[in-house]
Amino acid sequence: MREDWLQAGRKLVFTTDCEQYRDIYRTRIAGVFPDRLDLKIPLHKGYLLLIPVGAALRILHPSGAHTLTAQVVARRTAEKIWSVSIPRLERREHRTQVIAIGSGKGGVGKTTLSINLSLALCRLGKRVLLLDADIGMANVEVLLKLNAPRNLTDVLNGECSLRDVITEAPGGLKIIPGSSGISSLTSWDLLRFNRIISGFADVEDDFDIFVVDTGAGISELVLKFLEAADSLILTTTPEPHALMDTYSAAKALALRGSPLNPLMVFNRCDSEDEARRCLEKIHRATGQFFQANPEMQGRINPEMLGWIYEDKKVTQSLKNQNPLLLCEPDGEYARRVLEIAGRLTGQSITAPPAATAASAAKPSGIVAFLQRIKRGLR
Repeated sequence: MREDWLQAGRKLVFTTDCEQYRDIYRTRIAGVFPDRLDLKIPLHKGYLLLIPVGAALRILHPSGAHTLTAQVVARRTAEKIWSVSIPRLERREHRTQVIAIGSGKGGVGKTTLSINLSLALCRLGKRVLLLDADIGMANVEVLLKLNAPRNLTDVLNGECSLRDVITEAPGGLKIIPGSSGISSLTSWDLLRFNRIISGFADVEDDFDIFVVDTGAGISELVLKFLEAADSLILTTTPEPHALMDTYSAAKALALRGSPLNPLMVFNRCDSEDEARRCLEKIHRATGQFFQANPEMQGRINPEMLGWIYEDKKVTQSLKNQNPLLLCEPDGEYARRVLEIAGRLTGQSITAPPAATAASAAKPSGIVAFLQRIKRGLR
């Protein structure tokens, strides 16, 4: 069935399968026919974009929810026209789970958890991509002893594709290095957003889980990442000020509208009892918030995803730039993180928290995640 928005004069955003044309481009529909579309050949860097006959185009739907595919069947350079086959919906059964990890304050082990949890998910057989989105302290690359030549800023500027910046890390993990370009997300224009969306659409089938290591605190950028994810993890320690900052982050998310059930990971605990006491303190704080704001009732319900012992070996592993899950894969720390990974993926005897099931109600996947962020910026 032909899409009703495919009409003469309509502007399109697309990418191609040609190695020499890997950016995001814009064109306009010049004519609609029973067997084809005629598209205007656009200029790119001052030259006509001479994509060859036979090349495939991936056209982004105006909603951004899916893509369509077409093939260049003829080219009339003198008229600056391509003829392409009628675009068909690109069916996608695979959806990558997006997990965003945040914290109310810095220094509670958020990035250490992001790295080790990602490695644990790899050990469970998942294909994992980790994005270092902590702009102020972007250090995933440092802690993994990597030196990537490119990052997301190069993709935003059209200098390379997203595939070009994905970097191999130890343990089968893939990462997207930290980039100052993420800090300007709220001012990205349509072209930059489409470069990122199209890039992730291209790689989504390659990954089962996309982990986003956000910044600490409750900046606008951090909150957008957290609320747009399929699963939201907040990590904290038992210190009262850390718990209060975590409650503040949960409250800030609740005030933004959608019901959210953050999954809590309590770090540097002496026992499970201490972790549960921490959860009770957060529940008491949210209960008081609901009493003062009854219209917010039920909007947020933190659940415990897991807890981790205080382990001095973690500090040493950071100094050595060798994650503890790799250097002591059978240790207590690794066991705890693997339990958390198992609950996230349903590979544990313990049932996953209710929040995991609840998050499945909204469209999942990396592209859907980015579209939710994009809509929030309008």
